[in-house]
Amino acid sequence: MDNYDFETENETTTFDGEQRVEPGDERSAAIATARSWELPYLDDEPLLIDSESAARVGGEELARIGAAPVRCGDGNVRVVLADATPERIAGIREHFSGAVDIGVVKTSTLASLLDAASMAAVSPGTDQVANGAAAAAPVWGRSLERVLTAFDTEATRLQDLRNKLQELGGEMGAREQRVQELETELQRVRLERLRDQEAVDRLRHDLADRNNRLDRALAKTQELAAIIQGGHLQ
Repeated sequence: MDNYDFETENETTTFDGEQRVEPGDERSAAIATARSWELPYLDDEPLLIDSESAARVGGEELARIGAAPVRCGDGNVRVVLADATPERIAGIREHFSGAVDIGVVKTSTLASLLDAASMAAVSPGTDQVANGAAAAAPVWGRSLERVLTAFDTEATRLQDLRNKLQELGGEMGAREQRVQELETELQRVRLERLRDQEAVDRLRHDLADRNNRLDRALAKTQELAAIIQGGHLQ
């Protein structure tokens, strides 16, 4: 298949003899991308999703790498993209044959083809879906289904996160209760220590008082003994 002729009317201007692509719409951007990477622009011909390739790679992986396998009007299978980058082209080479031809389409066309590829990957036996107006209504339905599926997936993730947060909250509540119990126990120990200290102080006071009484009794005994001894001597 011959490459797309970039010299289309009302979409190019000439500056110093060199053709320039006017910016401002998807078509111009796609043509500029195709020209920059020396790839064919394929949006002007009917494209059918190659169900076998789509089923082999998978709809999610195709959406991740931003490329879709299509069967062109000449019957050959090519892989189309809208935004060409070295990483994306490397991903295409990795998932498809190294010699596979790559083409460029508009962003909206690629989105429709990726929706069709997703359906073809799920039901590879169904008829291939073409891009354009004939596929518009089914694409909207598939897009809605993908949105609902993504919503359900996100809702499941949020529910899992909620459950984990509840578990974490329960653990934090149990730890807080344990901390309060330890604080109560510490307060009780401190109170008992104060009481013990008061008891020790009372015992020391009582002991000192008894020692004083013994000292006084001893002194009186010594005085009495001296008086009695002095009387005997007389």
